Amino acid sequence: MDSKNVSLKPLDWIIIVLFASFIIVTPVWMIKGANNDRLQHTNQIKSLYGGISFVGKVVCVHYIKHSGMPLETVIMCIKIDSSNTDSFYQFDKYTAFKIENGVATLPIGLFDKTTEDTLYEDVVRVIINESGSHKALYITEKNDTIVDSLCYTSVGLKEYDLNICDTCF
Repeated sequence: MDSKNVSLKPLDWIIIVLFASFIIVTPVWMIKGANNDRLQHTNQIKSLYGGISFVGKVVCVHYIKHSGMPLETVIMCIKIDSSNTDSFYQFDKYTAFKIENGVATLPIGLFDKTTEDTLYEDVVRVIINESGSHKALYITEKNDTIVDSLCYTSVGLKEYDLNICDTCF
């Protein structure tokens, strides 16, 4: 058996370098895009919702799942006791939130009922963005307090979902 040295032609080297570049650049590009989306979402929350604060009683909690979505989006319907904003409406590809007639429709995030506790069903009161904290305080029936970042996520929602709290009253 004769072993011969096989040398690669310049075109072969170009193909190998392009393929390796693609393998390296694609994940970096995807991570950068995700970080940009996250940053835009955070900036949008601060600019649009940063001044809105309220306290209220949770009237009902809805779990919404449209076809094609693996997780449910949780919406809390809150009867507002006090607020610095009478009326507000926002729905876009990142965020959603509505205050109308003393009721807040607050999307609070994605949820997987099969693996997570039904924690939100125990919440009876909320304090939103107290002193500009960008936090939500969820107070349960047992007077436990859960602190979470505000996200106002519209992921998994359709615009008409912001009318769901109208059915609670």
